[in-house]
Amino acid sequence: MNLEILQYVGHELNEILAGGFINKIYQPLPREIVLRARVKGASEVKVMVSADPKFGRIHLTQLKIPNPPAPPRFCAFLRAHLQGAVIDSVSVADDDRVLTMTCLKKAGQTLTTRLFILELLGRDSNMLLVDGESHMIMDCLHAIPEKETATRAVRPGIPYVPPPKRGQQREPVNTAPEMRAIRPAIVRTHNGKRELRTHPISPHDETFETMNEAADAFYGPLISAMIVESLRRTFTAPLRTRLASLSRRMQKISQDKERLERLASGMEMGELLKANLHKVTKGMDRLEVMDWSGQRKVAIPLEPALDAVANMQRIFAKASKGKRGRGYVEQRMVDTIAEKRALEDLLFLLQEAETLEELSAIVEGASIPHEERSTAGKHEQFMPRRKAETFPAYRRYLSASGFTILVGKTGKGNDSIVRQKARDSDLWFHAKDAAGAHVVMQVAPGKAPTEDDIRKAAALAGYFSRLRSAGKGEIMMARLKNVRTMRGSTPGKVVVAAYETLVAQWPVHGDLHHKALLDENLEFEGDSPLA
Repeated sequence: MNLEILQYVGHELNEILAGGFINKIYQPLPREIVLRARVKGASEVKVMVSADPKFGRIHLTQLKIPNPPAPPRFCAFLRAHLQGAVIDSVSVADDDRVLTMTCLKKAGQTLTTRLFILELLGRDSNMLLVDGESHMIMDCLHAIPEKETATRAVRPGIPYVPPPKRGQQREPVNTAPEMRAIRPAIVRTHNGKRELRTHPISPHDETFETMNEAADAFYGPLISAMIVESLRRTFTAPLRTRLASLSRRMQKISQDKERLERLASGMEMGELLKANLHKVTKGMDRLEVMDWSGQRKVAIPLEPALDAVANMQRIFAKASKGKRGRGYVEQRMVDTIAEKRALEDLLFLLQEAETLEELSAIVEGASIPHEERSTAGKHEQFMPRRKAETFPAYRRYLSASGFTILVGKTGKGNDSIVRQKARDSDLWFHAKDAAGAHVVMQVAPGKAPTEDDIRKAAALAGYFSRLRSAGKGEIMMARLKNVRTMRGSTPGKVVVAAYETLVAQWPVHGDLHHKALLDENLEFEGDSPLA
């Protein structure tokens, strides 16, 4: 945000915020602070303040910005010393990108002055809270130590000194009480770059009533993307931890299975020992006998302290334990693989989400692993509320033969289309050995889909998976009666008893025709890119 834009934004903020009451402060991102204030003529406004090195700015915003459950250090300090204050004025320096919000707050019976200062200085951009009487820095977003090449240090407990003038002295942009008439606009320059300007440069440029509205529209997509990415990292971190834990568990189960297999194989040794009990005497540590084929010798380990019968019983007991345990570990492996696949699907969907609303829909109802929940679990509390009908949990398509194809958009959606929307006669599709969405083709009893219908449903399963960029891959196909969901577990967790594998093709992301696949309620024609 250049100085001219900042001047106009500051002028508008002064008119709107003066006399307003700061009732909430939160920090959605490391360099972003949101001030919510009650002002005259409006119930509440949100002010986005950013000290980002590249996108530093301040403006009113209409974005639904989540409030983290635990405030970072600087945010907590602002809440203690600025929240509850009345905004007296907002001003911008004549010749530098420094904005000062002067606030008045009661401390007991005393009315104190607090200066909330935003400095847009590139990599040294900062936010500071300064005592209005002593001009001492109370706290700052980033402390800047004194350097040999620097002329100013910024840290709590020292006097506040305005930033030194850099480069050529600038003329004041606006000093008159009344700002000159402008038409704020987002323009496209000759090289296609979007820019925030005080006036449009072509009839096609988007114009706004106020500079704050223009700034919100210009920076809104950026801040939304930053918040989505921040929350994505918050939620994917515990999933990755859980997936690593499940991988270790699978290794342990494999080791247990091998050990139990060895125990179960002792049943044959027990039978051989039973047939050769007369050869065993107490104190022997092994017995070598011919196997049932008479072709090779088998060494049977013995416990020297036991007699022949006790050794036989000991071997049979271990073999029985191995047989019983083998079934248990096999089922445990099936359950672990199913949970791992469901979490991989959830991780894929989280990484695919592009908006805060999509991310919220995926997180809603998702089972974040309890032992790694920490902050991620708490974040569910501040995800924006949404209307279910606005953000459906699955996509709906129509094949050329008229069969409905459902594609899960969230973990809850994957669960829903398998558990609630499908019948035993329906077909289930999923990318083989790759994370992705569950796909269900609804097939009425007595009807059969064509090969083209199946190929297109399989292509949807491939496209909405990690195999997307390959354009081709193996897809699992099963009757719904062979797909078992698991209640009370990770949404989308299924066990597939029997399935076929088929090879499908789909348009890669860069294909000019790929949008034909994505249009919902699409009726595929013969010239479809999937044909």
